[in-house]
Amino acid sequence: MPRNLATPPPPNQVRPESGLVVGFRAARWLKRIGILALLLGAMLVGLLQIRAPHPDGPDAPPNEFSAARAMEKLSIIAKEPHPVGSAAHDRVRAELLAELEDLGLKPEVQRAEAQRVVVEQPKAKRPEDPSNGDPGLPVVVENIVARIPGLDNSKALMIAAHYDSVPGGPGAADDGASIAAMLETVRAIQASGPLQNDLLLLMTDGEELGLLGAEAFMREHPWAKDVGLVLNFEARGNKGPSFLFETSERNGWLIREFMKAAKQPLAYSLIYNFYKLMPNDTDLTVFREGGLPGLNFAFGVGLDAYHTALDTPDNLDRSSLQHQGDYMLSLARHFGQLDLSDVEQEDRIYFNAFGWSMISYPESWALGFTVLIVLLFAVTVWHGTYRHRLSLKGMAGGFLVSLLHMAAVLGVVAFAWMILRASVPRPYYISIMKDLGVGTYYLIGLLLLVLLITTVLIRRCSRYVRTENLWIGALLLWVLLCAATTLYLPGGSYLFAWPLLFSLTGLNVSYVLRKGAWIWASALSAMPGILLFAPILYLAFVLMTLDMAGALMTVAALVCTLIYPLFCRVPKQGQDDRTI
Repeated sequence: MPRNLATPPPPNQVRPESGLVVGFRAARWLKRIGILALLLGAMLVGLLQIRAPHPDGPDAPPNEFSAARAMEKLSIIAKEPHPVGSAAHDRVRAELLAELEDLGLKPEVQRAEAQRVVVEQPKAKRPEDPSNGDPGLPVVVENIVARIPGLDNSKALMIAAHYDSVPGGPGAADDGASIAAMLETVRAIQASGPLQNDLLLLMTDGEELGLLGAEAFMREHPWAKDVGLVLNFEARGNKGPSFLFETSERNGWLIREFMKAAKQPLAYSLIYNFYKLMPNDTDLTVFREGGLPGLNFAFGVGLDAYHTALDTPDNLDRSSLQHQGDYMLSLARHFGQLDLSDVEQEDRIYFNAFGWSMISYPESWALGFTVLIVLLFAVTVWHGTYRHRLSLKGMAGGFLVSLLHMAAVLGVVAFAWMILRASVPRPYYISIMKDLGVGTYYLIGLLLLVLLITTVLIRRCSRYVRTENLWIGALLLWVLLCAATTLYLPGGSYLFAWPLLFSLTGLNVSYVLRKGAWIWASALSAMPGILLFAPILYLAFVLMTLDMAGALMTVAALVCTLIYPLFCRVPKQGQDDRTI
């Protein structure tokens, strides 16, 4: 007798369709996991650039830099606050002179009278900061200078750092670490033999009062005219990697040689271009204005220790000290052997790509790249129109959606942050700004909020605008940003040029695939953009803090435009697609 069709099959029997459904669902989840792994992997590779080398111990070879050996000097220098005019300042000066004499040098003290001024430092020094002193009052600064003769001097190489601290902190990082690194660098150089060029050591005084020691050196010291290149070292925190954040004008030759010499180079021309637009100064500002070429280095994580009692040797990250010292020693040895008579060449665009591997090319190439990208964009539009996958009306819609996306993220995040700032106690808000252990959780939360806004908005808009039109519309925004940075911020043009090159290629590949198969093309082509933006966003978070949460998350939203297809709905087979 036949079984009733309404009766369910026995438990040990499985419908043939269910296996297909399970397999389909498993494949879909595997695809999602694979795409997520690709994007997170690109982000991780980008963030791995932002790291300092492992610190060497006291048993490191005598001709190498050792953070452990430098720490022995730093523990003496940064015992206590030593601002200009204090007894502790006199003690530190005497200790440094003794250390240089022990190294076989003949240090001198340059005394000069100057006036305290209120300045804005790159370390965000505020007018009410007591380290500025009373403006207009005279003060005597005492620079420490020493010279190591070279075998065949062209022009001298000068290493500079300041040895005074603020009244409120011992100055272990700012800038005792650089002074200790200078002593260890000299010891290592003497262990390996002399350089060709003379090596000048300048420990400036009165930096915290307004770059007074650097000004005195350039104004009065006869050695200033002998300098062919300055390596200046600073700090704005007490941990994190040290990176090259400023150069003198026409830096082409300097950047190429820096990339050859530094063991763990970390530098971005975008940061240098931004820094030039800001009213911030270090001792290198004085040297540059005096006509000296130079490179400026600093580490900047750990703002909670900056200019406070927390800036002690015990709280200093040894890896940061190692990075400063590695720069100082490797660059001194490299530039100390080169002709420094003429070091100026066309500015270059430069950035880290994979870890400590850097890419660099002349700034004049930026215009050529932009023209190439505009042509590729035009070809991409033609290709999509030819295959009936794009429309000009749809591209305009995609462009407007991208602008709406940016505005929505900026508005929601700025409003949410305003509420947060008004809701939490002031000390806790400051800890969010300065303590990475706290601020990172809020950063992750904000990034998840950006993803939520992107998912909801693009999922909804894809009902009315086709995926390819959303994608090309977003890339039109990138083309405009690429052109703008090429003209006005050439050092940052690489951030838009290279992601565009890959994303436009990925969009063209998607045209030959069936509709809905663009997911992998979008993810793969977005990886270079995520890799390049990840370290810049992190550095902006560290240096600008989440007080700029709205602007930072708008940049994160811009990166999300590269993966719009991942958020779009896919029309079902045979479903009426009424999108433009």
